[in-house]
Amino acid sequence: MIRIELLSEKNFCSGSLDQYNRKQDVKKVYRRIDGEYTLVECRYTEDWDIDTKRTVAKKISSDDHITYIALENDRVVGFIGLLRELNGPYMILDMMQVSSECRGKGIGRQLFEVGKAEARRSGAEALYISACSSEETIAFYRAMGSAPASDPIKELAEDEPFDLQLICPV
Repeated sequence: MIRIELLSEKNFCSGSLDQYNRKQDVKKVYRRIDGEYTLVECRYTEDWDIDTKRTVAKKISSDDHITYIALENDRVVGFIGLLRELNGPYMILDMMQVSSECRGKGIGRQLFEVGKAEARRSGAEALYISACSSEETIAFYRAMGSAPASDPIKELAEDEPFDLQLICPV
């Protein structure tokens, strides 16, 4: 049984992601070609080493974030990290992950819905997502109601030039 909880010192520590499986085998990504997003072949594997896991754990547990975690038998199998400070009408979805063995089970949907509810409570009009451009990632965000941002946040777009900038009304 999966539980979604607000991250706290009681349910999360610096080593909580040590066993987390970030692995994603990417085959196709979206790239902007002649002003349109087009799927192109681009094969690589995304994964995190222990140092990256610890860095991410520190980041999502900082005071800058509101983070919800998905727990299975007290093990973190997913999370959504939202930046606490709004950027205009947006709450920034800074990071969202579901452990590879748990994908396709609705955990991402649950986390995303909790993130949208948090954004509404905070007074945001939408979630802003600088999303990995992999085919699967973009398919997920589109299924959640996200669409390309008509006016991307310049700093985020420049920090991750291959990401797609998306908006999801809350």
